[in-house]
Amino acid sequence: MRWPGSFGTLLLAATQVMAANSLSFRVITFNIRYAASPSTYEKPWSVRSPLVIDKVSATAANATTAGSIPVIGMQEVLHEQLVDITNGLGSAWSYIGTGRDDGQEAGEYCPIFYQAERVKLLNSTQKWLSPTPDVPSFWPGAGSRRYILVGVFEDQTTGTRFIAANTHLDNASSEARSEGVKIILRVIRDVQAQWGPDLPVTLSGDFNSEPGQDAYETMVADGYLDESYTLADEKVRFGPYETYTGFVPDEIPDVSSRIDFIWVGPHATDTWTVTRYEVVDNVVGGVYISDHRPVFADVTL
Repeated sequence: MRWPGSFGTLLLAATQVMAANSLSFRVITFNIRYAASPSTYEKPWSVRSPLVIDKVSATAANATTAGSIPVIGMQEVLHEQLVDITNGLGSAWSYIGTGRDDGQEAGEYCPIFYQAERVKLLNSTQKWLSPTPDVPSFWPGAGSRRYILVGVFEDQTTGTRFIAANTHLDNASSEARSEGVKIILRVIRDVQAQWGPDLPVTLSGDFNSEPGQDAYETMVADGYLDESYTLADEKVRFGPYETYTGFVPDEIPDVSSRIDFIWVGPHATDTWTVTRYEVVDNVVGGVYISDHRPVFADVTL
């Protein structure tokens, strides 16, 4: 069909504006396993470190859509590991987040890594998943201090703003996980209300909860964010289903589960397209680089 000149010009201009305003991301979540005393099948961090860095670098660099913005949420990162990862990734990468035990360097971090040349950090908010979220603290009955980290970013090219959040829910307490989700969603909503009610949101993390269980079902019941796996068409899902493997060879009885997730929203079915979802192998040259597999979602607004 041939459109009249003026209408055709307007239609082309509108299409170009939409294309310019669209954003593509590669969102990665990876529990790297803290630097513990090695077990029977677990290698020390000195062995795992370069393999983790190489895996993260390669995963961040190969997005389905050219020009995608990489956002990496990690869990179980001790300070010395953070130093190694920061040095290994190179100067193009920056991070936000602190240690969970004192809000500085003690305990595990849940950092968000981003490329400062690609996006500008506008705001960083960190709240603990407890009745006293402004200070390092526990939910009653929780095994560890836990927090939610929320960053507000602006694409350096288009000026489009977005929110990236990252967390690691408790392993010991079902109540702490479910109540933690409620705090997470409240904090993200508060940040969104301050910076823009329509800002897109990504949330990465180790939820220590499988689909159908406490924290996952609390997320689903709220309906604010949708999980990228369920949004992805089956033909764009790749890799194993499970994200947690432990440090166990294949011949040992299975302990695996799917507990690492990437959520997007709000109104995900109307605003987000998942072009690829993948659970990445965590074994390199016979070495388990972590007891979790990295997970990524290529998503477009």
